Amino acid sequence: MENPRQIINSFLSSKHKPEELKSALFRAAEAAEQVGMTYMEATFQLGEHAKEEGLAEEDSDATIRRAFAADKRAREREVTAEQAPAAKQQPTTQAMPAIPAQGIAAQPIIAGAISLEQVLAMGLDAQALELLQNHRIDPEALNIPWPTPDWRLDFAKLLSALFKPEETIEYKMSNTPESTAVLISEFLAQGDGIKKGMKALDGPDGALVSINAVRGPESEDESFRYRYAVVDNPKISLAKQLAYYKALNLPCAALVSTGANSVQAWIKVNAKTREEYDERVEYLFKTLEEQGFHVNSNGPNPTMMVRLPGVLRNGKQQYLIGLDQGAKTFEDWQTWVEFCLDGKPLIELASDSDDAPKKDRLLIDGVLQTGELMLFTAPPKAGKSFALMDLAISLSHGEDWMGLVTHKTDVLFVNFESTRSAFLNRLFTVAASRGLNPSIPSFGFLNLRGLAQSPLEMAQYIAKRVKGAKKLEDHDYGVIIIDPISAILHNPKAVRNSMPPQQSLLLMIDTIIALTGSAVITAMNPEEYSELANHADSIISLSPVDGCPNMYNFKGSFREFPTLPSRDCSWRYPRFIV
Repeated sequence: MENPRQIINSFLSSKHKPEELKSALFRAAEAAEQVGMTYMEATFQLGEHAKEEGLAEEDSDATIRRAFAADKRAREREVTAEQAPAAKQQPTTQAMPAIPAQGIAAQPIIAGAISLEQVLAMGLDAQALELLQNHRIDPEALNIPWPTPDWRLDFAKLLSALFKPEETIEYKMSNTPESTAVLISEFLAQGDGIKKGMKALDGPDGALVSINAVRGPESEDESFRYRYAVVDNPKISLAKQLAYYKALNLPCAALVSTGANSVQAWIKVNAKTREEYDERVEYLFKTLEEQGFHVNSNGPNPTMMVRLPGVLRNGKQQYLIGLDQGAKTFEDWQTWVEFCLDGKPLIELASDSDDAPKKDRLLIDGVLQTGELMLFTAPPKAGKSFALMDLAISLSHGEDWMGLVTHKTDVLFVNFESTRSAFLNRLFTVAASRGLNPSIPSFGFLNLRGLAQSPLEMAQYIAKRVKGAKKLEDHDYGVIIIDPISAILHNPKAVRNSMPPQQSLLLMIDTIIALTGSAVITAMNPEEYSELANHADSIISLSPVDGCPNMYNFKGSFREFPTLPSRDCSWRYPRFIV
């Protein structure tokens, strides 16, 4: 098979016949996607070459878009084929709707009810992560959509939607002193000439437009000068900026990609006077700062110039991402902030769901599903670590554990206590007592003994490893076992953490579940962490039987399943026998 890089280089260095150009571009674009090129990069490298050879810009963009979409569909078919044998055991999750390629997206800011595991890993701090989880952001809505095929008309779309025909705005190329004033109606009347005018503004620094009209109808007041303000922060990722705009329900009139490293949100201020404008914008900036979003601004400025969509900035597109998103008015947003922006979950309506959602994947019959927390409690030195090891081996083979039916899944065992040698010896000892093979790919382990990180950092690190294994090695860890949970609180960075210990552990566990969708299992002594026990979805507990050494009463209580009837079990090194 020809190397993707060779396909790309061959396309860029060859001259193609007109009837062969489209198919050659399609093949090169597929290769570009395979080597990790973005759609934008493919458009600028391959698309420009195709246009030089005579292919129309619209045909070039459509061909590259089709190639990228075809590759995505092929991967989805591969995943579907791999998962088909397990379809009866693992119900599929319905994909979130993609942002449409045609037209400007006008999607709701706050998504409906979605499962916790669908929340994207954005590398957020604890405050921002909690905000996004509680507001149930649709992960698909955090993707920056591609420019539309007619993106050169984005400026016209913005003017038509946000300004009145009789108003005047100013625009210019960046880093030039002179700006051009134009009546909105006259600009929109240019028709096909708009694209030509936009190309004339292409440059190394892009182009700018006044955030508000500079002149309005003589019969109206001055409110046209105080209609919008802009928010952005180029110091954080594009997706993270968009996540904040959506989670904070900002009253966005428009979202514009700057062609660099930020998304500018045009905020509906709709003030009548400069005094009211300053008051509202200062309230906006203050609210954003309180939520951890640092505004890139020198204060309220109704005359500032912002990025103009529809032009190239150093070869990158400044384009319109969306119109009319979030709260409908500034007043509505202020009310929402007062009653809803407290970092806590919002009220949902049963009428928003026509049918009950599919249940999560079952891992242990009547005990545990994906995305849940399970605690195994037993007295000190009773053999909790051995029991967790036995459970991990059972799940990785799909064999019964202490009389409970398990469903085979990849298991990640996070070891905070033993040396690697001691851990592996324990693994082989327990597996031998079960007559099971310990050397199987579905059992993974992560040795973190001595790693000094805060609980939140630890959660993000574990989630990063889990997602990397899924992407690079095709391991989908349905269960993450942490042993022992108490070790996380003993490292130097955790000791300096100002958050109460049990809250730190809860944040860590919830973060792991949110970022991976896996179930988390750990063990503790009875009454050791009461808040953790209250938070758990499933608790399996062992209590000593009086007068009977190595005999225990085994019982379970669950949030989603009936209580497990108590039964006796015995400790026979290296495992418990029911």
